[in-house]
Parts: sequence; structure tokens; C-alpha cells
Amino acid sequence: MGLSNKNLKLIGASLYLCEGIKARVDNRGQKNFSVEFTNKDPRMIRLFLNFLRKIVKPDEERIKAQLFIYPDHKEEELIEFWSKITKIPFRRFTKTILLRQKNVRYKPNPLGTLKIRCHSKDHFLKIQNMIEEIFGKEKKWKDV
Repeated sequence: MGLSNKNLKLIGASLYLCEGIKARVDNRGQKNFSVEFTNKDPRMIRLFLNFLRKIVKPDEERIKAQLFIYPDHKEEELIEFWSKITKIPFRRFTKTILLRQKNVRYKPNPLGTLKIRCHSKDHFLKIQNMIEEIFGKEKKWKDV
């Protein structure tokens, strides 16, 4: 990918604004500031990881992956596929989530869906600051 760092920052922040997890409260009542990006398209996953590694720069060991699949998927083959795409070793793949098929007309993605996760409040806030720098502060419904 021949993107400049400026373009990579713009695209990565945009991807995270659209597909990334926002700050939330976990079931213990504590704020969770993990960087989490979920997508089924290998191009988007690769692009987000490029942004994460080159612009955000977390310790590589903090970057984990989690696969979401349906019963007819072959878990081991898909982990191998996504490991090659992401350059994330098998040992950093967390427990696969098995989903139930919604209805017979629904055709799940044959590659499953992948979540990239990096537990770091500093990196989460760094991405949020990039988003605000590019798009401005988020307006609440009462501010409009």
C-alpha cells in the first residue's frame, strides 16, 4: 500500500469512526477503552492494521484477533487465512465466537468476520484525538 502517513491517518481515523468500538462501560461498571475494529473484508482489515501499526504504533504483542463464524465454517482454515492476512500469529487469536445462522436465506460471509483488538487506553484516546482533529468534536442531539 503506497499511502502517505497523512492519507493513512485520514483513512484509518475514518475507518475507526465508522467501524470501530467507542468507549463503553463493561459489565463490572468500568470504562473500557480498547481499540476494536471489526470487519469481514480482508482489505479493510489489512488497511486498518496498517494504520494501527504505522500511525498508532502499539506494541505488536498487544494486537489480538478474534474470529466470528457460523457452524458451517472451518475454524482452523479461517484462522490460518486471517493469520496470513493480518500477520498475527495463531497464539494471539482469542476464543472464536460461534454464531447461529439467522435464517435459511441469509448467506454468511465464507471468510467469517474478524475483530482486531488492542487493549490500550492511550492508543484508544490517540485515535479519538485524530478523529476530532479531522472531523471536529462529536455533536450531541441537544447541541444541534
